[in-house]
Amino acid sequence: MVKVAVHVYADLGELFNSKHMELSTPAGTVKELIDFISGQYNPEFKERLIDANTGDIKRFYKIILNGRDINFLEKLETRISDGDIISFFPPVGGGS
Repeated sequence: MVKVAVHVYADLGELFNSKHMELSTPAGTVKELIDFISGQYNPEFKERLIDANTGDIKRFYKIILNGRDINFLEKLETRISDGDIISFFPPVGGGS
């Protein structure tokens, strides 16, 4: 089991009681962490993040591990470790 801090922002945060969670999880990768969170807390989390057809992160969603975009690491196969901070950001729009 690893202990990680998970931060969910904007409308993703509305899926949970808190936008900041400390979790103990058997997950070893970001993908497994998403599966764990969806199974334990809210299945809609995975539905919003992952394209059911491709299994990839949906366009414009960002997952940041310790300040680094996982798209520049190993994407969903990026390994997680004790003490990691994982942040999930939905698409952002607006401005004028």
